[in-house]
Amino acid sequence: MPGLIPIWFDIDGTILHTRVGHGAFQKALRDIYGWEESMESVVFAGNTDLQVLMDLSALHAGDPEAGWAKRHHFFDRMAEYMEKGLLENHPEPVPGAAELVRALVAEPRVLLGLITGNTRDCAFIKLKHVDLDMHFSHGGFGDDHADRNQLARLAREQLQDQNDVTLAPGWVIGDTPRDVRAALHIGARCVGVASGSYTETQLRDAGATLVVEDLTPTDGLLGVLLKE
Repeated sequence: MPGLIPIWFDIDGTILHTRVGHGAFQKALRDIYGWEESMESVVFAGNTDLQVLMDLSALHAGDPEAGWAKRHHFFDRMAEYMEKGLLENHPEPVPGAAELVRALVAEPRVLLGLITGNTRDCAFIKLKHVDLDMHFSHGGFGDDHADRNQLARLAREQLQDQNDVTLAPGWVIGDTPRDVRAALHIGARCVGVASGSYTETQLRDAGATLVVEDLTPTDGLLGVLLKE
């Protein structure tokens, strides 16, 4: 079937908000590398977990690749802390996010995916806590590459390899200018969601096709996303 529409979601600030990410990263750094880090200057919004690890490796060890050999152990430990943290502090859904995801799942023309700075494990742990994990099976994740633009490229190539059909340019839905730039990098359009750290003006200036306060109302957004 030609003309399938790929739609990729960011997670943090777009689908949900959590209060445990910094702590999980901080504790895993201590356990695996012995680095004590306040995390006060670390910017996660739009970033990738791999890039954050490389930045902190440069800071603590003088080499961005100093943490490379143990990165899998680090990400595994971080996922353990993430799971524990979310059991104690449940994530807060972005208004309309769950309704939009479920409406898109019901559309036969849509291929749903993720482009997120979270590692794969952390991404699905977070989505599990808002009952949305079963709706996503592919994407670009923050342990695949440090550059979010390359995560977008990997996500699109993966979809193209799995589906021997024509893919529409599609959409990226995210809450940061980096989400917008990732969409533009792969020729997709972007819905900028001003429910995170950035304003509607900042997202519009970055080049978002459409900017919204949150992901309501579902019907209105469906009309935009399905019009190719």
